[in-house]
Amino acid sequence: MDIGVLLVLNIVTSDQRHYVDRDWLKGYLTFSFQDYYDEENNDFGNLLVFNEEVLSPAKGFNMHPTHYMEVITYVLDGELAHFDNVSNETTHVSTGEFQILHAGDGIEHSEKNASKEYPLKFLQFWFSPNSYENKAGYDKLSIDKEKAANCLYKIFGKDDGLCHIRQDVNFYLSILDSGKTLEYTPSEGRKTFIFLLDGKLDINRHILNSKDSARTKDSERLLIKALEKSEFFLIDIN
Repeated sequence: MDIGVLLVLNIVTSDQRHYVDRDWLKGYLTFSFQDYYDEENNDFGNLLVFNEEVLSPAKGFNMHPTHYMEVITYVLDGELAHFDNVSNETTHVSTGEFQILHAGDGIEHSEKNASKEYPLKFLQFWFSPNSYENKAGYDKLSIDKEKAANCLYKIFGKDDGLCHIRQDVNFYLSILDSGKTLEYTPSEGRKTFIFLLDGKLDINRHILNSKDSARTKDSERLLIKALEKSEFFLIDIN
């Protein structure tokens, strides 16, 4: 691919996300969610929801049902307290850790800020499941971020990665030093979603700043260059 010809890359900047303020909960929504609806922005392949959320101290979501969804939560700052009726245990998820909720045919769960002093900041990715006959399940994952240095480190996959997800999704983390470059070429018919947690990227001559996202349905080569040290997720979706 000649990167002199710009790839069709749909960029959503951090301030273009829909903002929700419910006092105890603040959220930045990339796709339609709950009472926010944009008929041209409902999902991206199997990625149905992508939110950045902030919970006030000791606040959260009481027991509620979730069905037929694979939900990945990544804690940006703070500690999340999760409880569900499958394990009947409270699990604490800390900064830099992942929680994977396999909602399956139904799970009752609560999600709360474990701290009474500090806000909890986290990301949530909701994917459709590969089957509506799956049973509910739960996983928690800690990772060694050094393994993501200057490469695409696979966190989740249908058949591989550090933890399986019940959908045809390849979910990578990368921490790219300033001036370093990565290449990624998706298979024909696949979609690519990138979220920049921190830093500044040049992707085929498109600039992403912190908390921006980009998506493309093209199968051409992506040339990703860090203009400063950058941490990002790359998700390959069908």
